[in-house]
Amino acid sequence: MEYPEKRRHTRLPVLIDCRVEGASGRVETRMTDLSPVGCFVDTMIPFSANTEVTLYATLNGVEVPLSGRVIPMKQSGFGIGVEFTGLDEATRKMLEAYIREREST
Repeated sequence: MEYPEKRRHTRLPVLIDCRVEGASGRVETRMTDLSPVGCFVDTMIPFSANTEVTLYATLNGVEVPLSGRVIPMKQSGFGIGVEFTGLDEATRKMLEAYIREREST
């Protein structure tokens, strides 16, 4: 199944070290773009579409768990798109604050 390119939010280019954990394994990697609703993660480990994963990323000095599901991406290179799901209010606020700070610099 392919997902059309329908981004609701602009993605912020970032380089954030992170850990991805899911049914396909656990990998230390990095996030290369970020929005309030998802991100792109560089990885050579294949994660199937719709696989539930948790990303652990440090935002403003605090490790934040970002739960989501893998979205197929039409992007060159290796990696996965992740749509965030089930984020609690505190995590969502931390994520949005991080993005606002980076967008203003």
